[in-house]
Amino acid sequence: MKLQRRQRGVAMLTALLIVALAVMVVTSLFVQQRYSIRLSTNLQDMEQAYQYAYAAEKMAGAWLAQDLKETTDGSYDSLQDNWAAKIPVFEIDDDNGQPIGEVQVKIEDLQAYFNVNNLYDVQNKKPRASMLKVFQQILQTQGMLPSSFAYSVVDWIDPDDELTDPDSAESDYYSSQDKPYQASNTLIVDTTELRILKLGNITEPEEKKKLLGELIPFITALPTPSALNVNTASEAMLAAIGLTSQQVQAIVQERTAAPIKSSAALTKLVQNLTAQQKVLLNVSSNYYRLTGQVRLGKSRLFINSVLFRSADGKVSVIMRQFNRVNALPETEPTDA
Repeated sequence: MKLQRRQRGVAMLTALLIVALAVMVVTSLFVQQRYSIRLSTNLQDMEQAYQYAYAAEKMAGAWLAQDLKETTDGSYDSLQDNWAAKIPVFEIDDDNGQPIGEVQVKIEDLQAYFNVNNLYDVQNKKPRASMLKVFQQILQTQGMLPSSFAYSVVDWIDPDDELTDPDSAESDYYSSQDKPYQASNTLIVDTTELRILKLGNITEPEEKKKLLGELIPFITALPTPSALNVNTASEAMLAAIGLTSQQVQAIVQERTAAPIKSSAALTKLVQNLTAQQKVLLNVSSNYYRLTGQVRLGKSRLFINSVLFRSADGKVSVIMRQFNRVNALPETEPTDA
């Protein structure tokens, strides 16, 4: 009798264990199914977000091309152009008309900033003396950075291993660091590269980060030599290249009333420009950046694309990054 009761008890425990295991399996399958559905939904949302980002890119290109067609009285670009206006947020709705996301973008003129690749003449394989003077002026104006940093940029770009300045650096210096690397020996692709260049005698990471943080808002990295557009450059940018307060105000007052439409009009308006300022300053642009974000469901995608508009109005994407480089605007573009 005891044996039979024991056998019945074992059978009951076995049955309970089987039921428990079955419940666990069903629960696990249910959880996995929910996870798979959620993962599939997120992946689908992200894929759609990419498509919206590409669409925004094409839209920006169309606006820039149309802007050039509408400029009939000279080749100039300004903050009064349609591309510079604040672009309304585009709402994404589902099949029932319910909002499920949004697209927010802005277009900015990259020739409103100093192009660090202007420092080196790739074709003639030598530094551009006039641009070195301008960049050193910017270094002194923004954060009092050492003027030798201009040569660090040149030596980072040029193909040789010869120093252009005793306080500059080449691959032998960079390869001796705790985490060795080589000079790129080619044009700078992104201004974030400057963070790993020698900055005079400053080696403390936080101090270097702070100083470069004050410089980066004034510079860009473009693949060909580019002028600085006085119609779109900020007052601070114009002052940083050495223009006097009177010269800056003359430009701002003129362009607020109407865009400056030619280099001749600029030199007539602003007296006593230096030789290097005359070389650098212009009134038109070819390079622009689309900065945007797409939010769809729980997915969020950032996009930063560099667009080149040729003289015939064709717009091409020369660089695309899916990360957050610049904060989106809170207000419409201003001269400030």
